[in-house]
Order: sequence, then structure tokens, then C-alpha cells
Amino acid sequence: MFQLSFQLNVRVIFSLLSLLLSIFSNIVLAQEESVKKNTILTLVPEYKDQIVANFNPYSTSSMPTTHEFIFEPLIIFNTRQNNQPEYRLATNYKLDDDLSGISFTLREGVQWSDGKHFTIDDVLFSFSLVKKYPALDSHGINKWVKSVKKQSANEIYIKLNKPNALIAFTLVLLPIVPQHQWALIADPLRYTNPYPIGTGPFTSIESLNQSGYLQCQNPYYWQAEQRHIDCLRYPKVINNDDFISRIMTGEFDWTGSFIPDIERNYASFSPHFKYLLPPASTISLFFNFKAADPELQALINRVEFRRAISMSIRRQFLIDIAAFGQGEVSHLASGMSQNFEQWEDPLSNEKYQQYMRHNPLQAKELLDELHVRDSNNDGWRDLPSGKALELTILTPNGWSDFDTTALLLADMLQEVGIKVSTLQVDFREFNERISAGDYTAALTNYPQGPTPYKYFDAAFNSAYQAPQYPRYAKHFYKDTQIDALLAQFPIASTPEKRQAVIHDLSNIVASKQITVPLYNTVQFFQYNTQRFTGWFNENNPKASPLVWPQAPERLLHVLALKPVALKPVAMKTVDIKAAP
Repeated sequence: MFQLSFQLNVRVIFSLLSLLLSIFSNIVLAQEESVKKNTILTLVPEYKDQIVANFNPYSTSSMPTTHEFIFEPLIIFNTRQNNQPEYRLATNYKLDDDLSGISFTLREGVQWSDGKHFTIDDVLFSFSLVKKYPALDSHGINKWVKSVKKQSANEIYIKLNKPNALIAFTLVLLPIVPQHQWALIADPLRYTNPYPIGTGPFTSIESLNQSGYLQCQNPYYWQAEQRHIDCLRYPKVINNDDFISRIMTGEFDWTGSFIPDIERNYASFSPHFKYLLPPASTISLFFNFKAADPELQALINRVEFRRAISMSIRRQFLIDIAAFGQGEVSHLASGMSQNFEQWEDPLSNEKYQQYMRHNPLQAKELLDELHVRDSNNDGWRDLPSGKALELTILTPNGWSDFDTTALLLADMLQEVGIKVSTLQVDFREFNERISAGDYTAALTNYPQGPTPYKYFDAAFNSAYQAPQYPRYAKHFYKDTQIDALLAQFPIASTPEKRQAVIHDLSNIVASKQITVPLYNTVQFFQYNTQRFTGWFNENNPKASPLVWPQAPERLLHVLALKPVALKPVAMKTVDIKAAP
């Protein structure tokens, strides 16, 4: 009887220990599953009204995780490290002594995500593609490239149409696509590339629907040991209000959008919610110099009118209300970012600064001199013919800082008698309408580069007023002197000569008040430390931390991120012997 009782007790103990082991195993599995979930990085580079399986790197409507993450560039120039080249598909580049050509040495051993080898023929094909289809050339590469040839098995040589000391910065923006796929595409501009083949770290598109998509690992990525994330998750975020309501829940890991009163509306919700606001370029009001109404077009073309608009604006108020204090008043009439103030000609700046100050009395005098008066006593100024004058400011729907800025501008211009309405449209339509010249006025920000040249080139080079280029120069103002100076900067042989070119550019743009600079904004960067570590920030300034599609350094950033390690479950080892 005693022996039977003992055996029963041993079996009970054994069962309890087995149960404990089962519980322990489930805990371990749960931790492993949690780690697996931890390796999905949720990022919001931009807003989309709808999710479309468009991963064509030449399309302006492609999904915002296409560049860098699917199509790796030849080189990334690190703006936080004095533009140091970070070699990707290329391992070296060399300019000719006379700056008339450039060679790139390509990395060996790289494979496309379908397992086929990346070769020099893919690079040759990509350059020939934008030559054959100029509408694909959104970076203006064709105007510089005379010919491209194979120098050796892994070296390509590009002959330039004219010397350019900075050509590498432009050429590396060309997406490199696989010849074995794209040579079969009949219409590469309209091709959506739903099943992309790339060289980047994340090329497999999974679970795509109207709520978002997962973009997972390239099984053949050449630097797989540096990648610690399984998938990128892009959730559909339709506008700034949608974004703000969701970021405070901790849903997102890496974002770059405007948050009003960011301390209260974001950082205060969790110690893991971090942000940086490095200085950025200028937000400007610009006009359509080929407006459909001939009389309105003639008025817009008068510098006195544009100056009157500029002097009607209370810029600090725009920052306080629309940007919640996140910015700095523009005082450079050229619109050049105040990050580059050392490039400005002080005398020129002082000469035109008066038109950047709020002075409604002088604004009214200028409008009176233009015969823009209230001819029918309805409280609004009219065109010289007596026809009603009304401006409409176009902004992208959901860009709350832009939308609020436009509303405030309408109120400010009302004070000098100019009737202004605002119109918000989705971003795709915003770009289309600006490209087609279907607007009277609009707001835009501008890209930044290592020097002020990128701003002046993007904003005022008349070559970029063609449909395939971004919105920045679509005011359609043309100046042959500006174009000539822009052509001089890349071939200037000394820093002093480059500075002189910027002085001249700044002076011309300021003297003609081509755009109306409003304020210098900041670059928005938010990150959540709960799930990932390795973020680029003030204590880890390895490269730009931005997630935007126009920020190639985001590839360096994503490769630096690692899941936060979970603490292992502590449990004593138990020696279990078989029950009798």
C-alpha cells in the first residue's frame, strides 16, 4: 500500500514538473514570437490616399519604400559626415582631371533578389533607359550624359556633355534596375512593377491591401549580415490628422511628419517617444507666371506685385500658429536656407531685406501704383481693367502646416484688400496641377543639398519646368542669366568661384522676388525606442536620420537598427527522472 501511494505521489510530481516544462516552453516560444514581431519596423515616409502595388522607381507615384530599400544606389553621400561617400553598388568613383568624365567601379558578388547576378550591363541598361524614355529622367541626368560605355568587366565610364565637378551627386540618384526584367517592359513609364526585383535589403512585397503592406527581406542581399530587421511595414496614413492620432499610440517606429506642440502631443506620452528637429529649407509662396488669365499673368509678372504680397505677410505669426513655433522667419529674399547664410552676400541681403518685413502701408502703395484698386467699392482690389482679382493658394490636403499657412495668408492679404481663397487637393493632384500650370499660387518646400546650389538649381533652373520633374521650378519663371550661372557652378574650380556664383544667383533671385519666402522649417524626425535601438540622433550622428523618400541615407539608418533584446526568463534546471 505504501509503495502504491509513493508511486502515485511520484507520478503527480512528474506531471507537475512536465506541466512546468510545458509552461516554460510556451514562455520561450512567446518570447521568440515577440522577437519575431519586433523585427517588423513600421515606418511612415509620406502619406498616401490609397495603397497601389507600384514599385516602379522611375514613377512619381511609386510607394515610398521603393528607393534605397528595393533599388540600392551606386553611392550614398553622407551629409552628416561632410558628404563622405558610402559605397553601395559601386566601390569607387573617379573624375577626369578636366572634369569631362567620370568612372564608377562596381561591386562584385551582388545578386538581384531573384538570384541572378548584378552586372555592369544592368548599369549600362539603366542609363540607356532614361535616354530612350526622357520622361523617366526625373533627376536631369540626360542633360549631363553624352555617352556611357563599359571600361572593363566592372568599371563604367560616363562622358559628360560639359565639365561638372559635382556630377557624382546627380548620377548616383539614377535607379539601377535589372536588365533581364526591364528589357521586356513595353511601357516603363506606366509599368507599376508589382513584383519588384532589386538589389536592396527589402524586396519581397507581402500582404498588400488598402491598410498597407509588408516589404520583407531580399534573400540574396549582399550585406545580409548587416540587416537585423525582417520586414518593413508601411501602414496607409492619409493625412496629418490621421498620423497624429496614431503616432501617440506607439504604432509607428520611424516617421517624419509635422506634429503641433510635439512635446505635449507626442513626447509626453512615453519616454520611448523621441524626436529631432534639425533645421531645414524654406517654405515659400510661389505664383504661376503663365497663369491662364492674361491680365492676371501680367500682374504676377510685375515684381512690385510680388513685393507687395511679401510685405503683407507676418512671418512670425505663421510660425507661431501654423508651425507651432517650429521654424525661423525667412529674412533672405532669395529664399536660400539660413543654414547657408555664410554663402550670402551681406550687401545684397541688406538691400532686399526691406521687402521681407511686414509693411502693409508700403504694400498698399505698391498695389495702388499698379492700379490694383477697389474699383467697385466692394472692399476688394480689382485688376487694372476693373475685373475682379482673386488668388487661390493650392496646398496638399492633409499637410496641416501648409493648409494652415495658406488660410493665414488669406487673412493677411485680406488686410491689404486682396481676395484669396484656399484649395486643398491630394498630393498626386497637387503635383499634376502644378505641372500643368493649373493654379494661380501654391506653397512648397524645397530640397536641401550639401551647398545652396541644390536649392537654386531645383527652384529656378528652367530646364526643370518640363513635366517629368518635381514641382519646385513649376512657377514657370525663366531667366537666361540664372540658367547660365547654374551651369557655371559645377565647373567652378575653386571655393571662391563657387561662392561668387551663389552671390550672383542670390542677388538676381532676391532682386526679382521670384518667390515669396515665408519661413525656414525644420526636418521632422520621430522615432520610438521601445522596439529598436541604434537610432541616428544627436548622440549617434552617423548620417541623416530622415525617413523621407528624398533621403538616401535612410538605407544606412535601417541597416543600423536592431531589435531591442528581451530579457531571458530565468529558471532553475530540474533533473527529472522517469517515474516508476
